[in-house]
Amino acid sequence: MIVCLSASHKRAKLPMLESLAVPNEEAAMKSVCANDYAKECMLLQTCHRVEFFCVVEDSTKDEDIKRILRFWSAQARVSYDVLNDTVEVYQGKEVLNHLFSLAAGLESMVLGEDQILGQVRTAYVRAKKLGTIGLTLDKICMKAINTGRRVRTETKINEGSVSISSAAVDLAAKELRKLSAIRVLVIGAGEAGAIAAETLKRRGAKNILIANRTYSKGLELASKVNGKPIKYNRIINTIPKMDLVISAVSVEKPILKTAQLNKVLVKGNYSKKLIIDISQPRSVEEKVGLIDGVTLRNIDNLEKIVEESIRNRQAEVGKAEEIIFEELRRLELQLSRFLAEPLISKIYGKIEGIRQREFGRAVGKMRESDEKKLAIIDRFSKELIERILQIPIEQLRSASLSNDTTLLSSAEKLFQIKSEKGEKNV
Repeated sequence: MIVCLSASHKRAKLPMLESLAVPNEEAAMKSVCANDYAKECMLLQTCHRVEFFCVVEDSTKDEDIKRILRFWSAQARVSYDVLNDTVEVYQGKEVLNHLFSLAAGLESMVLGEDQILGQVRTAYVRAKKLGTIGLTLDKICMKAINTGRRVRTETKINEGSVSISSAAVDLAAKELRKLSAIRVLVIGAGEAGAIAAETLKRRGAKNILIANRTYSKGLELASKVNGKPIKYNRIINTIPKMDLVISAVSVEKPILKTAQLNKVLVKGNYSKKLIIDISQPRSVEEKVGLIDGVTLRNIDNLEKIVEESIRNRQAEVGKAEEIIFEELRRLELQLSRFLAEPLISKIYGKIEGIRQREFGRAVGKMRESDEKKLAIIDRFSKELIERILQIPIEQLRSASLSNDTTLLSSAEKLFQIKSEKGEKNV
């Protein structure tokens, strides 16, 4: 049985999720498997979720889930009751649907975002290198990752800007065309400024300056985007050299004022400028847009872009779900063969071993040397076993196709078949 223990933005705010983070991911996954809480384990941690994907015994799954939760509680140093109230538990097919939807971007705070697909892949690769993933999670994770890629290739679920910061960059690209050829000043190194700067870099901007009240924070962001930091008090004198200014600061009053900019923007001695104010409250005086050669855009302009992008993405959800349904069906068929056939093979192997021993004993008692007679007896015993096993084997294959893990587990116990690691039912 595959289970997922999930703490996400659906039921917890960011501070709570931060407190639930497991400090040493590799050690945690090793411990879960080494202590027999699960046969396989993958830990996925992002800003908006902490999730354990595990393969456990059907017969002990409820207790195993509690053991994993107690382990998680100790690792994060959060009370078991708080953790238990926060975590959602998925089992069997629910896990498959959840992981596929997650990789496709349907479970993210920002619908269709691309980052989660890379995070799922990173978690999978780390667990595989560590040896805490067996055959079951390996197949499921690979299929989920490929499904996530297919959704992004065949739908528009990840197209368009769904944040004000990225919409600002889209608008700049539309109005200024080649971002690689322009000079950019980003004011503010908080979340909005960081997203804007990182989006600019990703879209090809090469000359990025970062200004922030705390110089060290501006320096940190500048290093991430291959840009340069400038001191906050140099903003006004730097603007004449810029083609694009994105202001993303938290202020009570505007920091870019018309009178100041009129002084530094000597008529005829500067190129046209696009200033985009994504601050709340506004950080650029509205009259700045009246300065000759200056175009001012603000959140009101950008919200329309964001709203349209969100509507467009939501319209693609149905197509994404169809792809997920199709790929889940394919995975279930693969898993049915993958799960049932090893068990069937072991049952046949065990019964064949018994048949051969008993055939040998019978021949010894009979003291029969006629090869033709022995061949007839041998063939008869084989056919008898096949006839006896025919209905049970058909039922096992049928149970596997319908994901009836209870019957598969019962067959293991009935025939006393010991499963190897990675051959557990989902």
